[in-house]
Amino acid sequence: MKKQMTMFLYGTAALLLLASCGGNPSGMGGAEPAAEKEDVKSDREDAPGADHAGDDRSPENSSAAEGDGDSASVAGGEDTGASEDWKQAYLNWLSASEYADACTYSLIYVDEDEIPELVADTGVEAGGCQIVTWHDGKTDVLQTDRLYFNYLEKGNLLCNSEGHMGYYYDNIYTIKDGVWELLYSGTYHDPESGPQLDENEIDYIYEYEWQGQPVEQSEYERQLAAVYPAQQAAEPEKYYIMDEMSSILKTGETTSVNHRYELIVDDLTWSEACAACEEKGGYLATLTSWEEFERVQAQMISEEKTSVTFFVGAADREDTFGYAWLEPGVDGGYNILANYNALFEGYWLEGEPSYTGIAEDGREVKEDCMAIIYRSSEGRCYLNDVADDILSEAPSFAGRVGYICEYDE
Repeated sequence: MKKQMTMFLYGTAALLLLASCGGNPSGMGGAEPAAEKEDVKSDREDAPGADHAGDDRSPENSSAAEGDGDSASVAGGEDTGASEDWKQAYLNWLSASEYADACTYSLIYVDEDEIPELVADTGVEAGGCQIVTWHDGKTDVLQTDRLYFNYLEKGNLLCNSEGHMGYYYDNIYTIKDGVWELLYSGTYHDPESGPQLDENEIDYIYEYEWQGQPVEQSEYERQLAAVYPAQQAAEPEKYYIMDEMSSILKTGETTSVNHRYELIVDDLTWSEACAACEEKGGYLATLTSWEEFERVQAQMISEEKTSVTFFVGAADREDTFGYAWLEPGVDGGYNILANYNALFEGYWLEGEPSYTGIAEDGREVKEDCMAIIYRSSEGRCYLNDVADDILSEAPSFAGRVGYICEYDE
C-alpha cells in the first residue's frame, strides 16, 4: 500500500517548503499499513527531521467560494452541469497560498458527488499533502501527515498511512457535511524502551494501538481491513504544476493544448538547439504535463522518428537547483527533481538522471542536459540526461540527434 518516496531536503529551500501550499501541519510522523511494515522498516535509517513544522500559511478552511466559473470539463473527471463555483473556489485557494508554485496538484473524487477534491503535494515529507474539498460554497482542508495517502474513489474514505523512525500510523478520513472527519486511527511503534528485533533478529517488534486501545498485531490488521478495503484503493493518477492546474480549472485544458511542436533531426549541441529554436520564434520544448509529454511522443511515432534522440528544454544549471524545465518567463524554471517527484518521476529512464556517463571511448563525461528517447520495447518515451554535445561522447549517434521546438500557437 505504501508508495515509497526518497526525498532529499535541500537546506534552506526545504525549510521554506515545510509550510508549502498553505496549511498548518499537525500530528506526528505517519504510518505504513500493517501489511507492509517490512517496507517501512527499511526507512529506519532515513535522516530524521521535523515531522511537521512551519507557521500557518493556509487559506481559510471555510473560505467563501463565490465566482462565475465556466463550463469547461475537468481533466480526469466529467462535468455533469453542477455548480461551477468550486473551480473558482479552488483558484482562490491557490492564489491565497504563498508557496503554491512549489507544489504539484491533482484532482480526485473522494465522496459521491461530481465535484473533485484538490490535492496539493508539497513534495517534502515534512510538508505533507493538503486535500481540499468544496461543498455549499465553502472549502475544507485535510492536512496529511507526511506525503502518502490513498482513497476509495467515490467511496468517501481516505487513508493517510505513513511514518518513519519507529512510529507509523493509519488514519481513515471521510467527508461529512462538507468537512473532513477522522473516522478511525491506528498506530504501531517501537516499544518505549527503544527499537527491538524479534527472536530471529529480522523483524522489528512493534506495539499496536487501534482507536487508542492496545491490541495485538493480528487484531490491528483485522480492524484496519474491516473498515478500509485497501485492495480497492486508488492513488492520484496525474499531477500538475501550479500553472497547469490553474489552466485546467479555468479552461478544462492544460496550457499547451494549442501549442505546436517541430521535430528537427540535426547533429547540433543542446546549446545550439536552444539558439536555433529561438531563431525560429519558439523555444526548446518544455514538457510540463503528461498530456504534453504524450502529444510529443505521439508525434515522434507518427513522424517515424523514434530512433532519434531529441534535445528538450531542460538542463541542470547553477541557477536551477538541479534539473529544471527552462520555461520562458519562469525564473529558474520548473524543478524536475525534489518537489516535483509527484509529477515527473515517471518521466525518467530507469536509473536516471545519472549526471555523468561513459563515452564510447571510455571517458567519463558530464551530463547536464536533457533529451527524450523512445524505447520500442516498452512502446513509450523517457527522459534521459545527456551531454551538451552528444556526439562528443557517442559519435555513433551521428544522424540520430535532433531537437524539438515548441511554439505557443
